[in-house]
Amino acid sequence: MLNTMAITSVRWDITNRCNLSCKHCYTAVSEYQDIPYTKIVEIINKLIPLGLKEINLSGREPTMREDLFEIINWGQKKSLKVNLTTNGTTLTGSEIEKLLMTKLNMIVFSLDGASAITHDKIRSKGSFDKTLENIKHCVKLIKENDIETKIGISFTLQKLNAGECVDIINLCDHLQIDFLGINPISFCGSASCRRSDLYLSPEDISHCWEELCDSYRRIHPNWELYLGTFPMEAKFLSVKYGILLPIIYTGCSAGRTLYIDPTGRALPCYMLPPIAEEIVGLKKYLNYWNILYEPYEKAHQSFKPFIEFAESYSQKNNKDCEECLDIEVCRRCPLVALSDPDAIYRCQLARKKLDALTIKIDSKTKLVIKEYVRWELNADILSITIKKDNYLNNKKIELSPFAKDMWIATTKGISVENILIELRQKWKSISTAELQKKLNEFIDYFWKECIIGVQ
Repeated sequence: MLNTMAITSVRWDITNRCNLSCKHCYTAVSEYQDIPYTKIVEIINKLIPLGLKEINLSGREPTMREDLFEIINWGQKKSLKVNLTTNGTTLTGSEIEKLLMTKLNMIVFSLDGASAITHDKIRSKGSFDKTLENIKHCVKLIKENDIETKIGISFTLQKLNAGECVDIINLCDHLQIDFLGINPISFCGSASCRRSDLYLSPEDISHCWEELCDSYRRIHPNWELYLGTFPMEAKFLSVKYGILLPIIYTGCSAGRTLYIDPTGRALPCYMLPPIAEEIVGLKKYLNYWNILYEPYEKAHQSFKPFIEFAESYSQKNNKDCEECLDIEVCRRCPLVALSDPDAIYRCQLARKKLDALTIKIDSKTKLVIKEYVRWELNADILSITIKKDNYLNNKKIELSPFAKDMWIATTKGISVENILIELRQKWKSISTAELQKKLNEFIDYFWKECIIGVQ
């Protein structure tokens, strides 16, 4: 909880202005004036002693601020990692050059279609060509000048663009970006009154996930894909398509991150205001901290009810999740779980699909621990670290004595036949058929956890 005010990052909507009118924008138009640059500096200085390391500048459209470069430079001066999310339409070529010279950590462009017809229908006429032009210009300057800024694309999945999943993968590969992030639409803000036009069924979204992952696998890209999946969806897709998607069990970062609105007021989550408009019971958690004028103790007092709610929220209360092996660790975002029950259904649907997957092995098959896996065995506890590029996952698994022997045999990189020979020598009281059955269950589990592979 927020006892020590260890706020490491903020998402900051630094302006209420925007030049587009997107069908799914979560941010409501406000009559409040944006706070001036001097107040932004004050807020940054107040948050740094609380552990601030990273600022994510958003908006509505952050490039509408004339002092954007000064804000970024001040963050850099304070040794903060600064990221920017933009629709990419307002910047000129010279402004992009100036922006990259600020040594931004990351620029994320919003691109909601692989074609002008689709993207412009969602965001505004003429926006696709301008955004694409600026993405290309950014990538070109970065490569020519060996700049370390990462370029990413954010894509909001909805009925209007679901048919372009394969195309967006191919486009991103052509653009040579660093990552693509795709999230299903949230029906709040502007999207709340457009449900019939934008809604995708759970089955439709699951189909899109598979199309995306299959296309991603086929082109063997050197950029990263992030999908807004529930844990079992990510696990199923990773296993079926042989890729590594982040499997996020503890999705709520409230208490470690902060959301700041254009007036300088803060909440523990940026999605709390728009979703509270849809789910009235959440409005009791809209307890703002006015950073400029209130002590940091006020934040702890204001945020405590929501953080306690988020920490206590569990899928254990969902009867359809009871048989899931991950139920003890699955603490997904409560706002998504409450506002989008389809997401939980998709997760359960993916569990059934994962259960149906089988790995082909015979006596000559060799089991190998995947190259990105690091492990340590202490007594009966197997500690696993999966690290590949920016993907990191840690887990602890308690092994039975028999499973422990199977794991030790697996680490030798020997065939299934030789593993069975070793097991028979130690477990003579177990029949060969039962040994084979237990080994098959062991292989199935660790394969579906993306820990072991076969040769």
